[in-house]
Amino acid sequence: MLDINDYDELNEVVGMKRSEDYSDYFDVMEISDEEKGKRIDLAEKLGDNFLLVLAFLFTMQQYQEIEWETIRIRFENAYKNAIDNVIETDEYMESYILNFSHNAIESTQSHVDDPYYYSMDRSRLMAENESNMAWNYSDYREAVRSGKTRKRWVDIRDRKERDSHRKVGGTIKPIGEPFTVGGYYMDFPKDDSYGADASQIANCRCSIIYY
Repeated sequence: MLDINDYDELNEVVGMKRSEDYSDYFDVMEISDEEKGKRIDLAEKLGDNFLLVLAFLFTMQQYQEIEWETIRIRFENAYKNAIDNVIETDEYMESYILNFSHNAIESTQSHVDDPYYYSMDRSRLMAENESNMAWNYSDYREAVRSGKTRKRWVDIRDRKERDSHRKVGGTIKPIGEPFTVGGYYMDFPKDDSYGADASQIANCRCSIIYY
């Protein structure tokens, strides 16, 4: 059991902040202000929903009675409720969200005594990443539907950027052909449908321009 009295105290003891303010996270991306606004709005919904799950998880942890499948389902529903009427949920998204819920549980189980994994900071980090992923996929799907034929990977070019993403920056591909990023295939930033490793996905702020 965590030696913490309540959820407010937990959030105070968590160390170095890993998330960014949503506006800062999305502001560096090479996308329109409208696109940034959509990502911020979704991140706020996701963050609020994830935070409720983590607070419930913290309560279970304090009583040492964690029902992991219950928490997994809550993560899955938190994601779906946030994107409802915002982003179309198709087979790809259904599968992605299911995998997300399992990954969230597995990472928590591996760090069950670490306060960070129940914290507001974690909920915000997940939210900004998942908002970015969901909109990246939505943009890709819409580009295909609208008859776009080419795509260009746009990287950030700052000190946080991975070398592998810098190398693919500016590359133009036919819309149906994946980019090669760090040895993995991706149709768009954060795409894991070809098995891309988390090392190429987490905190990625790259974007795509479609032609």
